[in-house]
Amino acid sequence: MVRHRLYAAAAVLLSALILSPPSLGAQTPDVEEAEADALPSSAPLVYVDCNRCDGTHIRQEITFVNHVRDPGLSEVHVLITDQSTGAGGRVYTLEFQGRERFQGVNNTLTYHSVQSNTSAQERDGVTETLRLGLVPYAAAAGLGSHLSVSFDPPDPTAEAAVDDPWNYWTFELYFGGNFNRETTQSAANARYGVYVDRVTEDWKLRFRPYFNNNVRNITREDDDDIRLNQRRHGFQSHVIRSVGHHMGVGLFGEYTTNTQDNLRNHFTVGPGVEYSVFPYAEATRRQITVTYEMLVEDADYYEETIFEMLEETRYMHSINGSVEIQQPWGSISSGLRGTQYFHDTSLNRLTFNGRVSFRIGSGLSLNVGGSYQRINDQLALPRGDASLEDILLERRRLATNYRSTGNLSLSYTFGSIFTNVVNPRF
Repeated sequence: MVRHRLYAAAAVLLSALILSPPSLGAQTPDVEEAEADALPSSAPLVYVDCNRCDGTHIRQEITFVNHVRDPGLSEVHVLITDQSTGAGGRVYTLEFQGRERFQGVNNTLTYHSVQSNTSAQERDGVTETLRLGLVPYAAAAGLGSHLSVSFDPPDPTAEAAVDDPWNYWTFELYFGGNFNRETTQSAANARYGVYVDRVTEDWKLRFRPYFNNNVRNITREDDDDIRLNQRRHGFQSHVIRSVGHHMGVGLFGEYTTNTQDNLRNHFTVGPGVEYSVFPYAEATRRQITVTYEMLVEDADYYEETIFEMLEETRYMHSINGSVEIQQPWGSISSGLRGTQYFHDTSLNRLTFNGRVSFRIGSGLSLNVGGSYQRINDQLALPRGDASLEDILLERRRLATNYRSTGNLSLSYTFGSIFTNVVNPRF
């Protein structure tokens, strides 16, 4: 009987909470609800389309517009794209596109985040730029009397120096690793390296040495212990010269040593040329590029290969096409790359990867992605059969004619169109 009474009391309390949420005080209304009620119905309906942005922070800081959950419900669609800069920073492009009553009212703003910025500073910079871009829409919606404008004069002592003491060179050191241990096994890996870059309007240079070590030990009672020690070290570099707004030419080089791929020493070097259908200035929103490279490869192996080689020099060429588009209706990212050896044209590889995110209608989105490789160029495969331990521990690469992946997702959201209120409790 007592238990039933407790259940009944809990049910009554839950119903009361749902139907009439308690306030913190009879004379203290919830601030968030008061702000939402105070916002005029004429406030613009805004959808912020950004993968790297902090949506919660934006909704908390920009309260003079109505934030909606779907672009099809918006009157202002803000598409925010970004790309890294040569100085290690990031530039954001904010494209404001008016719809419905704001049809044809468009604008584009940019925000530059320097390398020394913290994530919070970068977040605040994007939010302030977004706030500035939304002011004209709010004013046109009749909210001008509720807005105020302030101006912080620039510090005359903070003018950008004419001479860069680093001459556009940037350096980034990185190190990472992890480990785990159990009674019968342990594993650890470490990765570290350096990025050295120099990017100007005319030149793009990169020199990158990197190191990766993986160690794994398995203890067995009735047999010898298993020890796996894999390493993948290398050096990547390129020197690219800009040729107008649609083309670049460059020289590429790479060195690799990889135990899993049977590569003791592997070098590639050669020239390449790239053509962009759209000007590079539009790269954050759309780009279609075609790249052609001619390379010479020199390799020596840990074990004799299936072609009975311990070392060899080869010549090859490759062509690569890529599409990157991000628009209000969704995004497309795809690439097709083909490589072929000159000494035997049957030795080749074709790689395709793609991802499409498409907004079908209000609240309905479709995402499709995948990749496919047709592989006919595994020249470094060692002779002989792989042991069961080699296969399970992935100590050596296995022969294959293809490799594929795929994913599909569909989502549908319905209900209230507004996302103004932010509730971070629990």
